[in-house]
Amino acid sequence: MAKGEDWDYSDKFSFLGEWYDYDSSLHKKFLILFFPSDSTIELFDRELNRVYLRRAPFEGVTLEKMYVGNTIRIYGRQITITDYADGRTKKIIGKAKEHTFAILKPTAVQKLGQVVTEIEQRQFEIIRLKMCNVSRKDALSFYESKKGDSFLPFMVEHLVSGPIVALEIVGDNALQRWKDVLGPTDPIEARKTHPETLRARYGMERASNGFHASDSYELAVREACFFFPQGLGQQPPPSTAQITNCTCCVIKPHAVDEKKVGFIISAITNNPKFKVTAMQMFYLSNANADEFLEVYKGVVADFHALLSSFLDGPCIALEIAGKEDDLDVHGEFRKFCGPTDSDIAKQIRPNSLRAMFGVDKYKNAVHCTDLKEDTALELEYFFKILN
Repeated sequence: MAKGEDWDYSDKFSFLGEWYDYDSSLHKKFLILFFPSDSTIELFDRELNRVYLRRAPFEGVTLEKMYVGNTIRIYGRQITITDYADGRTKKIIGKAKEHTFAILKPTAVQKLGQVVTEIEQRQFEIIRLKMCNVSRKDALSFYESKKGDSFLPFMVEHLVSGPIVALEIVGDNALQRWKDVLGPTDPIEARKTHPETLRARYGMERASNGFHASDSYELAVREACFFFPQGLGQQPPPSTAQITNCTCCVIKPHAVDEKKVGFIISAITNNPKFKVTAMQMFYLSNANADEFLEVYKGVVADFHALLSSFLDGPCIALEIAGKEDDLDVHGEFRKFCGPTDSDIAKQIRPNSLRAMFGVDKYKNAVHCTDLKEDTALELEYFFKILN
């Protein structure tokens, strides 16, 4: 997309958005006008048919953040962009921020950090993510379009052989570009003809080729809804969370935005003590974050800054287990995260997660459970209650 100086002051893109007002228990519906010349926004209340907020700039809201499925913060209100409001916006933004669906199959999950880094560095943005187990029934339902294919039984067997990671990703011409990034279906062929592709690097053979890519936009929508259902009563495949003898880690929104997720996961899994046993992306509301952080009220000097560090975009909750059964996972992982203040961590624990990936006291890359007795509560909050 063109840079800001290429836009006239009156040029705008139009989106539909929703905000849930917890005080009134109502969904507010907005027309969102984004002016790319100066990155300003105006909100129009669709139900009351009047201007809700006049044109103004909002920190952190840029043209790159304006796409369907994303959540933006405006004066503390978390507004989800639900659709394009006109054909011009859909034509220009829709192609630059095209959605597709992907699966990291069990062979690729073994190299989870490296693969996520590859995705981030190839200019894709992950907007939904979940590690889960798939039953044979679910696998057959997911592969409905492959019925009659003689290779289907082998595809199903591999999909159910271990945890998978489902992702919805966004990017310029994402549908075709993701297929190009993966390369030929058979990794053996890919290594001969397209050695730079992900299947060539992380796949084994055709059945265990590491990745799935949607064949069309319509299939991408259906497949994404299979793992990330939007309607009431729809049940996605179960999380891999085990809750016992584990601890909780949350990769904060600033680290997600800075595309550090893959590096953080690699740092954790490359450590001889830890493994990731569950993972899911969440967009925390003010109410969710306030509830999750309730124990820090009156303890942390600037609770509002701590709260805000969980609200600037999506976060990713991880369940961390030990590679050895007798490991004190909570205590050892807390040491690995380092001091809360990243500046202090850089001085005294330079190899800790917060030293390597944090920015300051609150944008410190990761949250980890402080008290051992709270580990199950935090894991259940993300992987059972919010899920």
